[in-house]
Amino acid sequence: MTMGDPIQLKDEGNKHFQAGDIDKAIECYTKAIKECKDKNTLAVIHRNRSACYLKKENYASAASDASKAIDIDAADIKALYRRCQALEKLGKLDMAFKDVQRCATLEPKNKTFLETLRRLGAEIQAKLKTTFSTDSRVQNMFDILLNEEMEKDKREKAANNLIVLSREDAGAERIFQNNGVPLLLNMIETGKPEMILAAIRTLSGMCTGHKARAMAIIHMVGVDKMCSIMAIDNEEIALATCNLFQCINDSLTGGDSREYGKEEALVLGLKKILKVCGQVPELPDQLPLTENTQLIASVLLNKLYDDLTCDPERNNFRDVCDEYIKSKIDPNNMDKTLHAVNVISGLLQGPFDVGNALVGHQGIMEMMVALCGSEREVDQMVAVEALIHSSTKMSRASFIITNGVSLLKDIYKKTTNERIKIRALVGLCKLGSAGGDDYSLRQFAEGSTEKLAKQCRKWLCNPQIDTKTRKWAIEGLAYLSNDADVKDDFVEDELALKAMFELAKSRDKTILYAVACTLVNCTNCYDKKEIIPELVQLAKFSKQHVPEQHPKDKKDFIEKRVKRLLKAGVTSALAVMVKADSSILTDQTKEMLARVFLALSEDARDRGTIVAQGGGKALIPLALEGTDTGKVKASHALAKIAAVSNPEIAFPGERMYEVVRPLVSLLHTDREGIQNFEALKGLTNLAGYSEKLRKKIVKEKALPDIENYMFEEQDQIRQAATECMCNLVTCKEVQDRYLEDGNDKMKLLVLLCGEDDDKLQIAAGGALAMITAAQKKLCTKLTRVTPQWLEILQRLCLHTNPNIQHRGIVIVYNMLNSDDNELAKKLIESEMLEILSVIGKAADNPKRQEVIDAARACLVKAMDLDLIKPFTSPS
Repeated sequence: MTMGDPIQLKDEGNKHFQAGDIDKAIECYTKAIKECKDKNTLAVIHRNRSACYLKKENYASAASDASKAIDIDAADIKALYRRCQALEKLGKLDMAFKDVQRCATLEPKNKTFLETLRRLGAEIQAKLKTTFSTDSRVQNMFDILLNEEMEKDKREKAANNLIVLSREDAGAERIFQNNGVPLLLNMIETGKPEMILAAIRTLSGMCTGHKARAMAIIHMVGVDKMCSIMAIDNEEIALATCNLFQCINDSLTGGDSREYGKEEALVLGLKKILKVCGQVPELPDQLPLTENTQLIASVLLNKLYDDLTCDPERNNFRDVCDEYIKSKIDPNNMDKTLHAVNVISGLLQGPFDVGNALVGHQGIMEMMVALCGSEREVDQMVAVEALIHSSTKMSRASFIITNGVSLLKDIYKKTTNERIKIRALVGLCKLGSAGGDDYSLRQFAEGSTEKLAKQCRKWLCNPQIDTKTRKWAIEGLAYLSNDADVKDDFVEDELALKAMFELAKSRDKTILYAVACTLVNCTNCYDKKEIIPELVQLAKFSKQHVPEQHPKDKKDFIEKRVKRLLKAGVTSALAVMVKADSSILTDQTKEMLARVFLALSEDARDRGTIVAQGGGKALIPLALEGTDTGKVKASHALAKIAAVSNPEIAFPGERMYEVVRPLVSLLHTDREGIQNFEALKGLTNLAGYSEKLRKKIVKEKALPDIENYMFEEQDQIRQAATECMCNLVTCKEVQDRYLEDGNDKMKLLVLLCGEDDDKLQIAAGGALAMITAAQKKLCTKLTRVTPQWLEILQRLCLHTNPNIQHRGIVIVYNMLNSDDNELAKKLIESEMLEILSVIGKAADNPKRQEVIDAARACLVKAMDLDLIKPFTSPS
């Protein structure tokens, strides 16, 4: 049999199909599939056989064949529509709906697709109504779920159906009316994570958007119960419960104001969450919690507070918290008071403003200080943590500094409990670093900062200590590393660095933040205040404080630290941190990571290391979302990497194309010159790489900016822009812009060739040589844009740099070859002929061969055009 067989068989199958002989067609296609090696042809054959099976009403085979075609090309619209038809017949409406949705996305104007989409949508709705209107279904689901003997997949299916059902108002009502809440509580009582999760998600659905039902559910389930579910050591369940609180809160604070009881419910819910926040696991009779529960409660409080829209609501929230704390403070009952202080800690980690206002109240601060001096270890621990959280704001910190430092030092020295020691230390660090990196604002005696940092590094490297306590060690370093001696010691301690990177893989927001802070400090990439010498004199004269720089914060020390961090694998750690969920990775942390990346990529020789450890990929999400500063810093780091790397390696796969937009954003005139310059360098490298990348650069509207920078006064920016344009002129869209009338683009290119700067002339000459070769019309246009054109061209052809000379002669050749006889004649009648003759008649010379060959090609062309006589050797 010949190799052409599969194609022949396919064509034969097509003939049978058109003739209506479906069985024969299937036979041919099946043979063709066995013979076929080319996957695109294979896709077509599968797609055709799928059509046959549809006709034969063999829907399962039709769907399977269409899927095989879709696997090869996900946008194969015929295969998608055939699979949709097959799936509909098989009763899989939702899957059919997805397929036709994709068809309609690919061809939005296609009437058939739109009609099918509408029809299937209506059918799915109708099916839902009929399937779900029956109460017996609900009963049935609960029976399956609560039956121990039932097989696992049936129970999972029932759980999913229940969740889906609860998200429709009618469905939620059916569950509620059918004794659903007690049954859901039974599911929770089983203690099986998947059952608890399904029950919580069903409750969330039932509470969404329906105030009366949400109220009833709160009363039936009880907030205490919800809080205890939140304490189960399972992140998914904790977050789902968090979401349930959110749904309840949204329903109770929603627009429907007829309902009574909204206030009471919110107050009730808030108090219960505050209760969770204030639990002290070391005391008797506490709710059962895991180590993350309180963090989640703080996040929840923060979310509730953020979602309040108007001042009265926020004031009410504050008052409830205030009342709650006042009700707990009791000089005769230490445990109750401790609970109050812990609640304040929780608020300071959640809605900071609320906590901050409370700390300022009469007697609260004194109470914390008093607890620090207590004999009981648990009092000291809770008080020290509260002090740490409340010393974030500098103004208050002055009160704490005067009272707190001596207290904390005392605790630090006396306690034998490592957990308290470490927290006291962080308190000291926090207070001690209140002066930032200002060398002279030291709270501690000289040298003691290094001692504290050494202790923190020791704790960090000790796997025997629990994670929560080691987390405080990182917090300590985040503050202490404001001090340059500490930074320098830390980066020398590779074990401590690696321990920190290991912890950075955690899912705890505060750890990520502390690691990011520490790295920002070690690389000195925070915003520096400009110190103006005149002001320093003035400040000294008026006895004002003057910030001083530590000798180890000078450039060469920073460079050494960057190298140490890279060697210890900082890039891989950053790449892991960037992937964290957005609820953990805040915009502020993202900005810090972007700053660190930029500092790491400062030296071009290090960029290969960054790329090798996945830094290129990790930067893209930082450049696309976050704070404005963060996005700019990340884009700048991307530009540095893109300028010196092979894009396929630095940004594998489709990511190459995602880099273009961040780079183009740096071309804005309000960005700094260095950012414009490095973005142009990066785009130049990308543009030289592939036509697809050039098209993407054009599509992102970069051309007007690049053209503007070709007019720039600053030499390096102008040169970079011209080099970038030189790499883009092979693109049809770019050539069209040069062909348009009414602009100075062509003129600028010609004039840049006449500038006295080798690199600029190479770029501008290269662009002109390529664009005149691609578009003959531009050869004529070139002579009209400036009267100096001939003089500039002659100077290029006489240049001492063979690269520039070669470009000039290629432009002349393009003009002779442009079908404009007048122009060719004009060139040959000028001194150009003499220049070409001198160059062309020179002896071969490997250093200048390109130039000599180009000149000879021009002379041959001129002979072809009968503008000069063929050379005859003298007789």
